[in-house]
Amino acid sequence: MACLPEMALPAYAELHCLSNFSFQRGASHPEELVARAAALGYTALALTDECSVAGVVRAHTEAKKLGLKLLLGAEFLLEDGCKLIALAHDLEGWGNLCEFITTARCAAVKGTYAVSRQRSDFALLAHCEILLSPPVAINFEALHAYCMWARGLFDSRLWLTLEVQHGPGDDLWRHALERASLLCGVPLVAGGNVHMHVRSRKPLQDVITAVRLGRPVSECGFGLQPNAETHLRSRARLGQIYAPELLQATLDVAARCSFSLDELRYQYPMETVLPGLT
Repeated sequence: MACLPEMALPAYAELHCLSNFSFQRGASHPEELVARAAALGYTALALTDECSVAGVVRAHTEAKKLGLKLLLGAEFLLEDGCKLIALAHDLEGWGNLCEFITTARCAAVKGTYAVSRQRSDFALLAHCEILLSPPVAINFEALHAYCMWARGLFDSRLWLTLEVQHGPGDDLWRHALERASLLCGVPLVAGGNVHMHVRSRKPLQDVITAVRLGRPVSECGFGLQPNAETHLRSRARLGQIYAPELLQATLDVAARCSFSLDELRYQYPMETVLPGLT
């Protein structure tokens, strides 16, 4: 198949991407993900590790070198397998996101975290763009309830994420999300649920999944990802998978997020000193 010219390829920003700082889930280093996104001509890449921002410095350094816009955020698992992805708009959003992560970590035993619709302080995410990523197995009533709950909290900052990865129920799932989007007034956006920068990392992804599950790879069954679609895909392929308006929505989300680690400065506390002294 002939390659499309650059101008014919759709613009795209990946908004949901895990690195190996999502322990035993992501199979690529942050800098590998950034370099691959830049090579594919992505407009932006969001690093959204699970309840963590541990890999952002590596990603920032590589993105700055390659001239790629980097969005910083985190993924959080809620009840029933639903995920929230929060992307910081600005410096205040970044600080509050870090506080939200700290609070979630302090609410659970070491090495885990707890985020709950009933108990978590979602007001801390007021300066973040929010993506809702429901599990494919969820029934429509629960999906509708999640969308309405999230819309009440996040209003115009909320997006419903469609992540198509060539499963047997893709068409039904797309239809369910389109229906929920229409009924709840929550716009759809494309996403990749990325776990690796290239598809050749799939064997490693299987191994780290097996370690997390505590079973040999041969006994993991449906615990493994069914294919290698959670890699950074070419824009030509993305254009075949998603409608143009869903790809455009990724750019709209990215445009709302302007925070960069370059904005961080040391802030020294004011100290009490005697009159005439500094």
